[in-house]
Amino acid sequence: MKRRVVKRFSSPEALAAWAAALFERTLRAKRGRPLLTALPGGRTPLPLFDSLAAMTLPWENAVFFMSDERVVPFSSPKSNFGAARREFFSRTGIPRANLRPALSATALEKAILKDTGGTGRLDLVFLGLGEDGHTASLFPGARAPRGKSLAAAAEAPPGITPRKRITLTLEALNRAGTVVLMAAGPAKKEVFRRAAAGDKELPAGRLRPRGELYLLFSEKD
Repeated sequence: MKRRVVKRFSSPEALAAWAAALFERTLRAKRGRPLLTALPGGRTPLPLFDSLAAMTLPWENAVFFMSDERVVPFSSPKSNFGAARREFFSRTGIPRANLRPALSATALEKAILKDTGGTGRLDLVFLGLGEDGHTASLFPGARAPRGKSLAAAAEAPPGITPRKRITLTLEALNRAGTVVLMAAGPAKKEVFRRAAAGDKELPAGRLRPRGELYLLFSEKD
């Protein structure tokens, strides 16, 4: 990891505007192959989707994955890809051919390897943070996937639904050029502090991308 940057914001909208500007700079600076970006699920990215959808960008040069997916139909309100499609993709000129919904862990890994020329290195990964310290669908105490797999089937703890998930692994996240971890609200303040300090008991605390790690927190949710 070349650099770890912690930034705090007064609102989710301010956090989202900063993250969207980072995406824009990265996309416009890209030369050659498209910018390969993974997006998070949950409520945290919704302001980011709003900010991105308002931008006029060369969307044909961007390819989007999801950092994790719940195993439900994409039409379900629980689907991360479905939320991104409703709140972001459908509001821009992103070609459908540039979207990589996670149909299975195997299919997701194959798509990443194909788009990255076999390196498995995504350019930019946006992640959310759960109150328990999980990120993507990597939960504290869960058994880590074996080997160097980039995607895996996962299961959320009891009480969290839907339980069946598909997720990028820490291997995939830590191969990425830049990772942006986003969290908002008082309920996540302490777990964000631990993640930002690199607490290895938390999946979010084990993020060590090849390039830059940005840890963004909004005091309000």
